[in-house]
Amino acid sequence: MPEVKLPVFRLVDGQLVRIPGDVRDPKRRYASTTNVQTGESYLREFTDEEERQRDAEEAAWEADRPQREAEAKRREEEAKRFRESLKYEPRVVAFLDVLGWSGAIAASTHSVELTQKLGIAMQGLAANVQLNAWQREHAGPGGWPGDPMMTHFSDSLLISFSADRNAKLHMEMALSAVVQGLMFNGFIARGAVSCGPLIHREALAYGPALVAAYKLEKEEAIVPRIILDRPLAHAWGPGESVHDRDGVLLGHRRVWRQDDDGWYFFDYFSNPFGLFRLDRQEPPSGFQAYMARWREFIVQRLDENREHPPVLRKYVWLARYFNLICTENPGGQIEAISFHGE
Repeated sequence: MPEVKLPVFRLVDGQLVRIPGDVRDPKRRYASTTNVQTGESYLREFTDEEERQRDAEEAAWEADRPQREAEAKRREEEAKRFRESLKYEPRVVAFLDVLGWSGAIAASTHSVELTQKLGIAMQGLAANVQLNAWQREHAGPGGWPGDPMMTHFSDSLLISFSADRNAKLHMEMALSAVVQGLMFNGFIARGAVSCGPLIHREALAYGPALVAAYKLEKEEAIVPRIILDRPLAHAWGPGESVHDRDGVLLGHRRVWRQDDDGWYFFDYFSNPFGLFRLDRQEPPSGFQAYMARWREFIVQRLDENREHPPVLRKYVWLARYFNLICTENPGGQIEAISFHGE
């Protein structure tokens, strides 16, 4: 199609004056303009002031070229480093889900108190993530021990550590803090721990280990427990024997308990406050108050869910677990929970 020739105007004493023959000066610039009333388009010659302003802008743009090129190179190198860093590494990962969260969200629209409780619970999870961010920020040249990573999204929490010899201890301490923090705000977690290839960078997380932990949480955990995958259960489940310097057995440090269905789960009742004791030791200071808090929590949930069997069975399992710990720690002076069917 032939080029449409637009009429050409210039400003003369503030008025648009059409240039004879619509001839454009090759040494000047022109702005394409449309009359909003008629819809007709035309070219308007730049004024001397506009020419000076545009010359200054182009000069500044050209002067800034080295900085722009340096910034573009920096971004390109950063992107390259990021791509090259995306390599699976062996990590131990826990995928946790906060039970009852969706129902609490629905009920919170009619309860200011519950709305506040949800926020406080989320702030508790966020505090763990913030601590993790502080650790990375203040890590030395070799990084923070265990290379801890935490990601919180909605009612889920993802925790991972390098799969080194200290991964077990790191994971157990993290789980203890999260489980207790949630309970103190009226919630309980269910989850699973797996080990394998994983990439975990704050909000970026993917890999076979995460898929395995997620599937275990959804398909096998079922009740308020955090279970180990089979390989980790073989390595961590039995616990570790502890000897004195003369080789005399002092006891066993067991943090994972085998359930009736064979799955090992995190024994957070027996090891409160992250104080992982030997099986021959008396309960630590504060154990009675700790268990009393759990008892109050469980009794309330049993009462609230009497008419909701799928939810009730989760707290029945928790009550039985609680009662088992009571029988194992008679010196703790903790009253067992009585409930229907028990």
